[in-house]
Amino acid sequence: MRKPRRPSPGAVVRVVAPCSPFDLARFAAGVEVLAGLGLVPSVTERVYQADGFLAGPDALRAAELVEALCGDGADLLIAARGGYGSMRVLDEVFRHASAFEPRALFGFSDVTAVHLLLLRAGLASFHGPNVTTLPQLDAASLARTGAALTGRDAEATFTYAGLTPVRGGRAEGTLVAGNLSMLSAMWGTRWAAPLAGAILVVEDAGEAPYRIDRMLTQLRMQAEAHRLAGVAFGDLGATSEEDASAVRRSIDLLASLLPCPVVTGFPAGHGATNFPVPCGARASLDADAGLLRVLEDPFA
Repeated sequence: MRKPRRPSPGAVVRVVAPCSPFDLARFAAGVEVLAGLGLVPSVTERVYQADGFLAGPDALRAAELVEALCGDGADLLIAARGGYGSMRVLDEVFRHASAFEPRALFGFSDVTAVHLLLLRAGLASFHGPNVTTLPQLDAASLARTGAALTGRDAEATFTYAGLTPVRGGRAEGTLVAGNLSMLSAMWGTRWAAPLAGAILVVEDAGEAPYRIDRMLTQLRMQAEAHRLAGVAFGDLGATSEEDASAVRRSIDLLASLLPCPVVTGFPAGHGATNFPVPCGARASLDADAGLLRVLEDPFA
């Protein structure tokens, strides 16, 4: 896995928009947060384009992502918003994979598809807040995100304590993090998440309990599911006690059928809590102690 160079305060962070259009006020507030973290946001006019439910035509979104990944002077990349659309450009973007430079890409939700592309290309990336979600972060999440974006104290930044064990045990593996709906959409394609030896971190929002159950059932039906090193569940977006109970039953069933440690309570999701996760980094999961810890510095 090729690691991105370590960023620093004053680094240029380019905003890309491979998914959906965004609310202008939330976006502007997010750009202000980036500047407040000591970074220099780079925003082109292209990111403001809209084509229905997409942030511009496929060809332009793909070209933007290729340009950013192949090196345009920016130190970091961050997605403007999630939504939908990144999976539509994967084939075109991957045609240029041999020219990709290792650089830190941040984003989550629909950006999961881009993380999976980068994993296939042998590049590390960071599942974490998009520009439009930065203003809603709680203090701990903002502090972690700022530390990740500026390359500070990797050991503390990428240690996650206080997790709740569902199935005990200890394991080491490669971190693969993403939105459960997007992970499900990619199974059966060449962009499917690599499960063998992976510690899978998942989150979601806005999905009914039966849909969560369907996706977890699909997960355990994957050919490599029995080779998972571990699973950590973040916020899955349950909005009532009844829904939360139903989702927990689905997680309990999954944990009973997988031969690996499983935990809940991981600090990732669409709400105020969303810690960055270095995809492609080696990590350990101690479910009994409720601790997930990255074992290597994700930066070169």
